[in-house]
Amino acid sequence: MTKKKRKYNTNLIKETLNYSIYGIADLYGIHRGTVRQWIKEGLPLIDNHKPFIVLGSYLKEFLKNRQGNRKTKCNANELYCFKCRDARTSWNNLVDLKILNERSLLIIGICSQCNTETNKLSSLKNLDEIQEIFDVQTIHNQDLIGFDPSIVNTNINEEIST
Repeated sequence: MTKKKRKYNTNLIKETLNYSIYGIADLYGIHRGTVRQWIKEGLPLIDNHKPFIVLGSYLKEFLKNRQGNRKTKCNANELYCFKCRDARTSWNNLVDLKILNERSLLIIGICSQCNTETNKLSSLKNLDEIQEIFDVQTIHNQDLIGFDPSIVNTNINEEIST
């Protein structure tokens, strides 16, 4: 069974064009029934006569609103729990930090409600603020702090001769 596609690229939609149910289904590779369900959920039609026609700007606005409603904003002291599908505080305010690259880090904690792993991406610039907000247990890949990629890509022989 294939996985449901839940995010659709709205840049594919031409705002001035009219789309039929079949045209929208072909554009995104989805079933016509999905588009009919969107109409039941509030996708506005140009008129109520068959064939059902949707203006491109209406479709784009509908999909943006539909996809934007799924986002959850986390406060500074909250992480996103995938099981609860909501922003939650970490258990006893304890977190681990995993530095992903020279710019970003992942904050990992345990949900205070369901005891599953919670996550939040942040910038490495905010490391001091994060350490003030949370009780940091460990910092993984700490050697990446201050990592300068230009050092790796230099020729040692050229460095010595200059």
